[in-house]
Amino acid sequence: MEEKNNGIGSLEIGAVKEGEELDGRQVHEPCVREEIGVKLMVTRLDFWLYFFVYFFSATLGLVFLNNLGQIAESRGSTRTSSLVSLSSSFGFFGRLMPSLLDYLFSRSKYTISRPGLIVALVAPIGGAFFLLLNPASFSLFIGTAVIGVCTGAITSIAVSITTELFGTKNFSVNHNVVVANISIGSFVFGYLSAIFYRKEGNQDGKCMGMACYRNTFVIWGSLCFLGTGLALVLFARTRKFYSQRS
Repeated sequence: MEEKNNGIGSLEIGAVKEGEELDGRQVHEPCVREEIGVKLMVTRLDFWLYFFVYFFSATLGLVFLNNLGQIAESRGSTRTSSLVSLSSSFGFFGRLMPSLLDYLFSRSKYTISRPGLIVALVAPIGGAFFLLLNPASFSLFIGTAVIGVCTGAITSIAVSITTELFGTKNFSVNHNVVVANISIGSFVFGYLSAIFYRKEGNQDGKCMGMACYRNTFVIWGSLCFLGTGLALVLFARTRKFYSQRS
């Protein structure tokens, strides 16, 4: 069956679901909400909610992980290599976690939508940033592990969300527009943290102590909780669509 686009994108909410039959054939492709291109996608409120949820969660996590060495050094930690290994391991596990959850939920009567899962992943990142305000060494390790696993999971889930909300035909372009927030966030958040770092540093620009990243972590944690609120709005707006898919 084909529908004419008429310039507004073909809505797929009433599309055939996975497992149903069409003309005697079993359908295995997951349904999508819309099949639209990037020009229409950027006019959708759901896109901007999704964009800023990613911006205030996974992107912040990546910026933290990219600056982990300097953060550990400023706190006087001598176990930088252990922290980097920890972040890599938990980041990898986070990327695998959505597949594991899909498998577990597929064998039970309970389901959770991917936007709902995003809500459950963004909030811990914010909590981890506030945990990093604690000078104890364990807070750095726990915070790094939490940020690593949640960031990895969100980057993995994002691929499926882009497909489900905006379709498969223009997926490569659409998803590249979504993840463009990583380069934007790396510059904005990295520059912001550098300002606070230099402000607390000595004449040589070197900073040691908890004050080096205190304001940065407060701002980043607050933005993550803002991202949690936006994720809740996205979850509410897409709840009907995901309930039809289950």
